[in-house]
Amino acid sequence: MAAHKVSFFASGNGDSVLLEAGGTTIMTDIHYCKGNADPNDDEKPDFAPKIREACTDNKLDLFVLTHPDKDHVRGAGDIFHLGKPEDWDEDPDEGDPLILIKEIWCSPYAANGAYETDESKPLLKEIKRRKELMGTEEGKKDGNRLAIRSVDDEEVSGTIGNAQWRVLAPTKAEADIPEPKEGEERESCNRTSLGIQWTVNVWGGANKILLLGDATVDVLERIHDEIFTEDPNALDWHILLAPHHCSRRSIGRVSNPNKDEEFEESKKALDALGRQQGNGFIVSSSRKFGRGATPPSTHARNRYHKILARTDDLKKVTEEDRKRFLVTGGDSKNAPEHVVFDLTILGPSLRAETKAVAAPAVASSVGRGGGYG
Repeated sequence: MAAHKVSFFASGNGDSVLLEAGGTTIMTDIHYCKGNADPNDDEKPDFAPKIREACTDNKLDLFVLTHPDKDHVRGAGDIFHLGKPEDWDEDPDEGDPLILIKEIWCSPYAANGAYETDESKPLLKEIKRRKELMGTEEGKKDGNRLAIRSVDDEEVSGTIGNAQWRVLAPTKAEADIPEPKEGEERESCNRTSLGIQWTVNVWGGANKILLLGDATVDVLERIHDEIFTEDPNALDWHILLAPHHCSRRSIGRVSNPNKDEEFEESKKALDALGRQQGNGFIVSSSRKFGRGATPPSTHARNRYHKILARTDDLKKVTEEDRKRFLVTGGDSKNAPEHVVFDLTILGPSLRAETKAVAAPAVASSVGRGGGYG
């Protein structure tokens, strides 16, 4: 029987998410490197075999690029075939074959070829190749397909295989960042992140997963004003990937950065992130907490604990609530490891081999929902 599960691979401060929906395979971002890419990171387990195991025919149905920062694109060419499908070697003389990506989704920002770095160049070059084929018969073939998505498109929801999707970000304006002039620093492309709510139905039971890349507080406030107030169900989740590796800058703003630093949370952003269904889970795709460098932010982690507990009082957060916050980088007692959920009729169930926390076995799809304020 084809698997229904979602894996958040341990890759330091980087996103690498594999959704398996009854034979449909969807990868969101990639941050692949063996060993340590960052002195603040611990040794990370190799997850390439996990992707190959899911792609039984050495083909991935869909790759979603949220934005082209290095911690979302690194190592794409080490696992995936980037180039013409007719040049794909599915039976090499040595080693494992690279995986053919049938279709790629990205935002308008990534599609315009901006922000080309050593890490992003291979994937952006592949996106450019596919973009030139759009509207042709060649562009409809496996290995050539590309969709450029924003929340301003006519089509913002649909189905791919056994998974339903809805685009939440970016707007075309959010995805429009001009190239810097000479001598100017490049503006962060976090606000261009392609954010999607995924729904996988298993025997009638919904499993909702919210992936927002490195969405900024401004984007989350816009999602609140334009989507949350009109259709709050579009933000429902059983599993939330904490935006920007659990950065506090996704949930508020720093004021007086050059003096006594003050931080002000955004109620709108927290409301947009607070549509927990049942006893949900929040995953931080980050290094361990307490290493000095941020993200991840302890302030943000405490706020996510409150969201899980549905309270504004940290003292009312229970140990069971905290156990539903998982960190791919591990904790003080455990090394980095993948966080894996089975998707079931009752909602996501944390796999027993995950040692990051001993969370409750099942997050029921029946229970309290609603925004968090």
